[in-house]
Amino acid sequence: MQWQTELPLIAILRGITPGEALAHVGAVIDAGFDAVEIPLNSPEWEKSIPAIVNAFGGKALIGAGTVLQP
Repeated sequence: MQWQTELPLIAILRGITPGEALAHVGAVIDAGFDAVEIPLNSPEWEKSIPAIVNAFGGKALIGAGTVLQP
């Protein structure tokens, strides 16, 4: 993996709800992160991840974490 910026860190936003997701992801991207993980044990992650990808997919890598089964 090649990092897009010099900040080789992943922001893990555990427990955020769909209503919080865009504001929190926007804040971490503004802080310089270019990789964001939404753990699958977060409330309604299946709504949050597509919304985040639609809003910020061109600015950061967006992924899922805590995947226990394929």
